[in-house]
Amino acid sequence: MGQRIIDKQSFLPVLTFIILVVLIVMQVSLIFRAAKVEEQNFNHRVAMALKGARDEIGARVPLCSDMSDFLCGRKCAEPVHTKKYKEVDSIIQSNLSIYNIDLPYTFEVTDSILHLSKGRFFSSASYLQNLNGLVDQNGVQIKLLFPTRNQFIIGQIRSQLGLSILFIIFVMYSFLVTYRMFKREKALLLRTTDFINNMVHEFQTPIANVRFATNLLKKVSGTKEHQKKTDEYSGVILEETQRLQNHVEAILKVACPNGGDLEPEAIDFNELIESVIATFRYRLDHTGAVIHFSPAQPSIIVNGERGPLTLAVSNLIDNALKYVCKTPEIFISTSIAHNMMVLKVRDNGIGIRKEDQELIFDRFFRVSTGDVHNVKGFGLGLTYVKKVTLQHNGTISVESMPEKGSTFTIKIPIAHDASQTKLHSRN
Repeated sequence: MGQRIIDKQSFLPVLTFIILVVLIVMQVSLIFRAAKVEEQNFNHRVAMALKGARDEIGARVPLCSDMSDFLCGRKCAEPVHTKKYKEVDSIIQSNLSIYNIDLPYTFEVTDSILHLSKGRFFSSASYLQNLNGLVDQNGVQIKLLFPTRNQFIIGQIRSQLGLSILFIIFVMYSFLVTYRMFKREKALLLRTTDFINNMVHEFQTPIANVRFATNLLKKVSGTKEHQKKTDEYSGVILEETQRLQNHVEAILKVACPNGGDLEPEAIDFNELIESVIATFRYRLDHTGAVIHFSPAQPSIIVNGERGPLTLAVSNLIDNALKYVCKTPEIFISTSIAHNMMVLKVRDNGIGIRKEDQELIFDRFFRVSTGDVHNVKGFGLGLTYVKKVTLQHNGTISVESMPEKGSTFTIKIPIAHDASQTKLHSRN
């Protein structure tokens, strides 16, 4: 059922894209149709103007033999030829003005066999007007050419063309943004589903362990010979209870990104890291893992809240211990650079693919564990680490290669004054 819903959700953007392409094609087609109509209108006005010019020339030919000689191409004196050329030009211009055509043009009188241009858009078009019946020679034509005709036609539909292009770009941009949001929301939905499944598993395991240890305690209660067992079961209960508490704190803190102001205090970050490492001693002893801590200076003081910083460092170490195919080895170092405390946590784990490195700080995102099975977690740890780092005006980055391990780098401003004003939480 879930797969069917996902398929429908995937089908919707594809269908939307197809419809968008169809609409864009239709809009482009409408633009060209508008240009064609404008061109036809222009052609009609030119034809009417040339017909008017023909009629006017026809009225002058019987009255002037020089006009007939000029039109038929017979030799005549140069002054007469120029005068008649200007006279025909004046007739053509006056008739074009009647139809509101004010474009530069050239013309010639010819008896060559010419065919009227189809007047295709974006191509120069010549306009012909035959003078058959006006002069004593057949085939005489006036050929009229407008060099800037296409620019004029485009100018007539400029506003419509501009708006159409603007709308097309806007719709395409909106679709891309919407599609990216859809993909992000779809990924978040899948991560949320994984989160719920992991959360149920994470809480079921310690609850079952606590229930089991409690039942065993009831059986051995009051017997001195089983005091060792009692201490062991009590330790299981305390450990699992603390584990539950840590899960609850992580969920609440990440689920409430708009927390109140932090109450800063001067913190020795090296001492904080040592205290966090100490909490993993039991786990290190059982797994054989090793943590190397190398502070560059005896102490590095930062202003911040101890609890969130402690949990952030704990999450980085916890990830380094979980995502590994061999005996974990973790290298932690601190230093100062450009008035910033620089914390580096390097491991020998499974590493992170390049395409996942941009997503590991997103809520509920979990890196594929490959051959590492039964890795537990909510996909909230690194989200919380980034949130705490930003709250302390710091930055976080990661360098990693698959099967080569990962290095997380956190930079937080060092304290110059213990009475530094409050740090404000940042979204």
